[in-house]
Amino acid sequence: MTPKYDSEESQGTERIRRAHSDRKRKKQMLHRERYSATTPTSPSKGGAFEEISKVGIAAKILRTEGASFIAETKLGEEQRVRSIKSTVTSNPNSTLVAVGDDVIIEPGDADIGVIREVKPRRTKLSRRAHTRRTSFEQIIAANIDLVAIVTSAADPPFRTGIIDKYIVAALEGGLEILIILNKSDELEQNDRAAFIEYALEYYQVIGYPHLVTAATNNVGIAELRDAIANKTIVFAGKSGVGKSSLVNALVGEEITRTQGLMRHAKRGMHTTTNAWMIPLADHTYIVDTPGVKEFFHFELEPDQIRFLFTEFDHLRDKCQMTNCLHIHEPGCAVIEAVEEELIPEWRYNSYLAFWEEAERERKSRIGGM
Repeated sequence: MTPKYDSEESQGTERIRRAHSDRKRKKQMLHRERYSATTPTSPSKGGAFEEISKVGIAAKILRTEGASFIAETKLGEEQRVRSIKSTVTSNPNSTLVAVGDDVIIEPGDADIGVIREVKPRRTKLSRRAHTRRTSFEQIIAANIDLVAIVTSAADPPFRTGIIDKYIVAALEGGLEILIILNKSDELEQNDRAAFIEYALEYYQVIGYPHLVTAATNNVGIAELRDAIANKTIVFAGKSGVGKSSLVNALVGEEITRTQGLMRHAKRGMHTTTNAWMIPLADHTYIVDTPGVKEFFHFELEPDQIRFLFTEFDHLRDKCQMTNCLHIHEPGCAVIEAVEEELIPEWRYNSYLAFWEEAERERKSRIGGM
């Protein structure tokens, strides 16, 4: 016969188990009711946001604020959220949460929710995080349509090298490309004005259009607004070229903090510390990014660089060697085109620099250095 105290103890344990199950069941019911109240009844037809998940609310990351993020739901409401250890991502070996990411969030009770899931990125502008020992992809902005590479007509000086870096990154990320020459009112005083105009025309010929703007004088802003309509666009470029001033001109009010150049150093101060997304009318979004001093591409393969230079395409079949890398091979049609000035030497030098960078990274990954 079972002792009386054993029976009472087992009954107490059973009551605790049932009470715990009841609390868990009620919590799950409240959880479902909360999300059913915020979930639209009609399915999504695409656009900036994905479908509402069964376990949370679909949202898009607009900006970072300290250790948290500001997300916009499909209903246009903003919610402060944070990532947690259990946040699931479909984008391994890269920034966990980036501006532009489509996420599933769970609103919190203390004015801050959590990010449950980061959806796969459709497109991206990224670079290699050079401060880490291991290879890691730093996402500047995700799920964008077009990258506007902003350059300056005077100060900081116009550099084709940084333009080419962003072109390669944009092609790798599946983005359209627009080159913007800002501060055009300073072009006449620049002794390199003829070269700048020639370089922009060359980019136009090989498929990368350009606009000429002067944000402080509202020059070219209407044309820029038309070019980015109904798209999500990221402004990219070195510090001091006027990205934030262009954003202010497009929005029509000063919503970003701008500063002049550090005269003693002749370089731009970092006026935007984090990328952030600004909604405009007609489904247009602008992503303003920090100026970068250095830009390292993420895991480019040396033998793939040649396919990212569009002017090489029609010459590839004319090379004597199969799979010519256009480095030092005899009978290379690309090298001949450079010698005949059909391809500018500065553009070919960019190709060589990218190939060398990719080759160093390849050797580093396999332990060859």
